[in-house]
Amino acid sequence: MKYKIGIFIILFFFFFGILTNIYISTDRELAGVPDKIIRLHVVANSNSPFDQQLKLKVRDSVIKKMSAKFEGLKDIAEVRGIIRENLGEIEAIAKETAEDMGKPYNIKAAFNMTDFPTKAYGNLTLPAGTYQALNIVIGEGKGKNWWCVMFPPLCFTDVAQAVISEKAMEELKTSLTEEEFRLLLSTGVKNEMPVKLRFKIYELAKSMSLRLARIGKR
Repeated sequence: MKYKIGIFIILFFFFFGILTNIYISTDRELAGVPDKIIRLHVVANSNSPFDQQLKLKVRDSVIKKMSAKFEGLKDIAEVRGIIRENLGEIEAIAKETAEDMGKPYNIKAAFNMTDFPTKAYGNLTLPAGTYQALNIVIGEGKGKNWWCVMFPPLCFTDVAQAVISEKAMEELKTSLTEEEFRLLLSTGVKNEMPVKLRFKIYELAKSMSLRLARIGKR
């Protein structure tokens, strides 16, 4: 029995060491990504078919009417400023869309730091983390959300199919380091761990590290 326990402990620390190494490596390599990206995040009132459809209508209206303000912008600080200056207009666009569909929901638009899990968008995968985001919350905000990358302007390609054009990918590439860009798009690289799996392991290792830190403080 003691032998089995000993083997288990050895294996546990072996695999924990691997996870920790991946976590430290990934955390270091992608630490700057959230500072270079702004996400658009639309949260539905509920998961009813109507509210989910309304969420997408709000998405389309905001992107269509606000895209001209962000066209050609290369400075993320300038984009932040425009978002903050136009929160009232963004709310008005969203509310008008909801009212046109017969649902005068209260809608709130805010620009703040938001936690996201690992998510794929087209052939791009972003790791879990806290990102700058334009958040549009419809009604009670209890439904499934929709998101895209607002800066660099990946939202303004084909939002319905989450297709990222070559031009948009080039803009993303200029905003990131070569290593960051490679990691976010590394799903097809031969002999390399798939990026989604790598990020899921990263999330697991991060969660385990936080739990151990809490235990250590007790």
